[in-house]
Amino acid sequence: MKLLNAETLTSEQWALVRNAPQLVVLAISAAGGTRLDALLERAAGEKAIANGRNNDHPLVRAIAVPSEIEAAMAAIEADTLDGRGRIRAPSELMRIATDGVRQAADVLRSSGGDIDLYAYREFIMSVARSVAEAAREGDLLGLGGRLVSDAERQVIASVSAALSS
Repeated sequence: MKLLNAETLTSEQWALVRNAPQLVVLAISAAGGTRLDALLERAAGEKAIANGRNNDHPLVRAIAVPSEIEAAMAAIEADTLDGRGRIRAPSELMRIATDGVRQAADVLRSSGGDIDLYAYREFIMSVARSVAEAAREGDLLGLGGRLVSDAERQVIASVSAALSS
């Protein structure tokens, strides 16, 4: 069985598949917490995406190439910033990320097989968990708080549903 890779997709399809992990990182990191939490979570997300280089699936490995990570970050900027250059509201980012993940999953369903979709889903959910668990929400000097906030759980559930529908 031949697995999908970046070369087997059109440039538009590849952009959807490549950009979705970055959208997930941004949506979850913006879902709640402090600016420091958001920085920690984005760093964890970038590390999780980069760790895709160790994945068995060629499509996930292609997403994790440094030049592709940079291209994805540049590509999503226009969609995730408002007119004044600030990050959009968390609810808008969740909608944008969910739509992006759904479109990417649709590409994989139409162009690939079950193994391609499974590998991509596992990768996206791994990135989502890494981001959500990177900083405790509602803690005081590192004490107390929750590992994953309700808002982050909502984004993760929305992304998971988009991958499954």
